[in-house]
Amino acid sequence: MKKAMQYLIRWSINLALAAALLLAAAVWLPGLFHMKAYVVKSSSMEPAIKAGSVIYVSQYREEETISPGDIVSFQTGDAKVTHRVVAVDTEQGSVITKGDANKTRDSQPVTFDAIEGKVRFHIPVIGYLLLR
Repeated sequence: MKKAMQYLIRWSINLALAAALLLAAAVWLPGLFHMKAYVVKSSSMEPAIKAGSVIYVSQYREEETISPGDIVSFQTGDAKVTHRVVAVDTEQGSVITKGDANKTRDSQPVTFDAIEGKVRFHIPVIGYLLLR
């Protein structure tokens, strides 16, 4: 019985360490690839990206253009917003965005300069573990 308890404790500690390493990698490893990680706190992009997901954002590459359907992150006031591009106005240098779960488009166009980057991928749920 004592050996079984020691085994269980050792296994639990190893599991906790592995989980901590995976969380740390999920947050800091993207920096090596010039990406930023953000936790999604709202449901405006559901079902594509659920609240509690971690998104990974990087700048557009030179050969890429902003296109309808892209999911982009941008700063608006004090908030970071991640929404889908629904229209591009190259003459004005701006896009119209909309959250997938929202009924209407965002009220203000977003200039190309305000776009931090494109969401490259996301990992569901782990954001809840990272929120304070």
